[in-house]
Amino acid sequence: MKKKDQPQSFLNNEQTEWAKIIRDLEILAMVRTKFSSERSLLAWMRTSVSLFTFGFAIIQFVDYLGKRQKDVQFLEEPYWLGLILICVGILVLVPAVVQHVRRVQRAKELGMPTISGFSLPIGAAIVLFVIGIVTLIGIV
Repeated sequence: MKKKDQPQSFLNNEQTEWAKIIRDLEILAMVRTKFSSERSLLAWMRTSVSLFTFGFAIIQFVDYLGKRQKDVQFLEEPYWLGLILICVGILVLVPAVVQHVRRVQRAKELGMPTISGFSLPIGAAIVLFVIGIVTLIGIV
């Protein structure tokens, strides 16, 4: 090898090392974005559960008061408020899951490595959605 080729070879090696480092940092950024998206989905799930439980508690409280004091007529608005809160809790899950799936797909398009084909937060959101539907049907 000629002496004038050695510095070029050194530069090429250094460039490939930097390219590997940059690629690793890009992958880590995508993984952080995926985890951030999962945290957002879990926060929406927590909000959904709060809406479910608050709506259910209102309905149960109104039913309890209605059974306890039969001579007093209660308004129907609290009952409807409880149903609306449960419905909002169910409907909040749909855009949250869609947003999460879109972010993960975009990260995969950019080259994020796939660890598993199953996403636990999406599975939990689907189970929560089914629980909300069953609760709503049971109350109505």
